[in-house]
Amino acid sequence: MSGEPYTIYRERALEMLEEAERLLREGKGDLAALLSENAAQLYVKALIIRLEGEEVRGHGIRSLLGFLASTLEDLGYREQATRIMDFARRSRRLMAELEEAHIRSVYGPFRYSLEQAEALLSAAKRVIGLLQEVESVVRE
Repeated sequence: MSGEPYTIYRERALEMLEEAERLLREGKGDLAALLSENAAQLYVKALIIRLEGEEVRGHGIRSLLGFLASTLEDLGYREQATRIMDFARRSRRLMAELEEAHIRSVYGPFRYSLEQAEALLSAAKRVIGLLQEVESVVRE
């Protein structure tokens, strides 16, 4: 694997987000939902790797956001930690649905409608947008 893990995870997350958009346009809601969740999860992990220097285990977007907020707090980025926690609280239900997409889109006897997949894609974009804003501050 070439390149630093942070860069690889970040690029992979953005590629998954683009692929989720394409799949949604093609009417493939289940796969769009799955890749939306994966994109958000990987972007959180990328930022954690950037801050911690190592990968964190786990897949739940809510716990990953909590871990990221705690890490930011420990590093003195209190405002950024607060932004993430406020976002997670305001978006609790949507984050739970995004997290659930990881399981339901693969294993459950459930099909995501295009509207549901679009909502999950939008949620993933909101997570990644917030993280990009946080990232711009912690890069300084």
